[in-house]
Amino acid sequence: MSILKKICFFYLGCFFICLAPQVWSQVTSKKLLPRNINVPYLNQLAPSISGDGNHLVFLSDQVSSKRLNMMYSKRTGPERWTDPEVISVIDNSFEINHLRGYSISYDGSMLFFTTLKSGGIGGYDIWMVRKNGNSWSQPENLGKPLNSDAHEGDPSLSPDGKYLYFMRCEKMSMNNAENCTLYVSEKKNRTFWGEPVALPSNVNSGNAVSPRILPDNESLYFSSNKSGGQGGYDLYLTRKEDEGWSEPVALSFLNSEEDDRYVSLNAKGDVIYFSMKYKDKDKIIMAKIPDEFQPLKIFQINGKILNEETGTPVEAYVQAFDVETQKMVRAVKAPQNTGEFYVLLKSGGMYDLSVNSVDKSIIFYSELVDLRHQEESEYKNVELKLKPVKTGTTFTATNILFEPYTANLDDASVFELKRLSLLLKNNPDINLEIGAHLAEYKSDSIQSDPDLTEIVIDTILIDKNSGLSVENAVSSDTDIYTNNTVGIDSMVMVQQPDSSMVFVSVDKVDTTQVLGDSNQPFQLKYTYHNDRTEAEAKAVYDYLLEIGVPSDRISFKGYGDTKPLTDVENIEQNKRIEIRLY
Repeated sequence: MSILKKICFFYLGCFFICLAPQVWSQVTSKKLLPRNINVPYLNQLAPSISGDGNHLVFLSDQVSSKRLNMMYSKRTGPERWTDPEVISVIDNSFEINHLRGYSISYDGSMLFFTTLKSGGIGGYDIWMVRKNGNSWSQPENLGKPLNSDAHEGDPSLSPDGKYLYFMRCEKMSMNNAENCTLYVSEKKNRTFWGEPVALPSNVNSGNAVSPRILPDNESLYFSSNKSGGQGGYDLYLTRKEDEGWSEPVALSFLNSEEDDRYVSLNAKGDVIYFSMKYKDKDKIIMAKIPDEFQPLKIFQINGKILNEETGTPVEAYVQAFDVETQKMVRAVKAPQNTGEFYVLLKSGGMYDLSVNSVDKSIIFYSELVDLRHQEESEYKNVELKLKPVKTGTTFTATNILFEPYTANLDDASVFELKRLSLLLKNNPDINLEIGAHLAEYKSDSIQSDPDLTEIVIDTILIDKNSGLSVENAVSSDTDIYTNNTVGIDSMVMVQQPDSSMVFVSVDKVDTTQVLGDSNQPFQLKYTYHNDRTEAEAKAVYDYLLEIGVPSDRISFKGYGDTKPLTDVENIEQNKRIEIRLY
């Protein structure tokens, strides 16, 4: 081992052993980031991490420079990061920047920072650069009314990209800010932001700075030097309420006698990243957050969209609707050059998630994400391969559901049904067949299972001499109801001794009746079963007709369990609405 490596290991070991005990006693499950991030003889501070935990921005000094440079690193494994690179499009000189006033967006695609650079609105302004592959765009000023003649800084973008939290101050320098108030501005379009609104007075007490909106979009960390703290700036947590924000609670597990200000969380919300001083150097630490200080549970999806035939990226819109309110809660665009997207959903609801290609000749993707009983935050990494529209192509309409044990469409199906309608509208040369498939056929002579909602009634002739029964051996003019399927609550037609026909409720028909020839006894044989596929397919067909789809462009068929899928682990996956293009 080289002398240099021995020195590095020595310093890293000392770091863990010699850190101030009063700080470490409060922070549990702490961990130092690897040494290509925490270079022992340099300062590393003010980390900002993306929602998926894969993109990290921080400040570091350089041996050859007397300035702090903004660095970028990407995670390559559980404990591995790329060697940091300077974000050269941002001039991070001491003279023009509020040094720690930056943050990366939850999807890792945008970096916001605070600077005095020319082209601004007033004093310090909030600017932004976008990540394009391995490079960054030129800086863009966020403009009025978000930026003003005063000083704006410490921006934090909400997970859905709709709101920017920041501070507006009377005085600001590269390291300090005075008489600051926290604001939030709503995004109007790709370029413009709305008039900022100040957060309520219970949050804006003292000098409130450095807001960080958490992954649930309802919890906010911020710092303040108000009285009652542990010293300098302390970190606080407040949560959205119907009429404003809750009374802030100090982050007792992290606050110290020093200034506690710049922190960052991953989307799971259970780990916090921050920097702290060891002797004369700052180092980046990650630590476990106690449950009471964590945001609400969330579900995040990091995906890539490809054309199934060509393997090339697909430009698409990714949308999520709350099924109960039928309101859109997320909308992002996957760019053409990468097809990549990032979506974060809050626990407590059921969401219709869909991917809709900009190219209308590509079939959509959809799934229902049920987070109504979510107990832990989750992360999903997916690669979606979309099929081109072609005659003979089949796909499953995943988000078409039925009410339990019926052929009645569930309200959650409305989004998928509208997508099918739009698919036909955008592709006038194709038609579609709605095929309903059963997971597994079940039957019994009694209704032994709530799933056995359908019934077949057969007539059985009893030979008066031998006493033997002959099933379905009656002539059609004396048949009560031969081998037909009806709902349990349906009426059956019964021929009376005088040859007249009457409708009788199934549950009121006697098990033995004498019809026609009074000397010829008959019995009714009941078979209860669960094949509702014909009725399910027709329900979809009828709904599409109601919303304007021409009848000559759609057809339907119930397949029962005759066409099971071959690549499923669970037999229940065979239950589906399958669309065939023709």
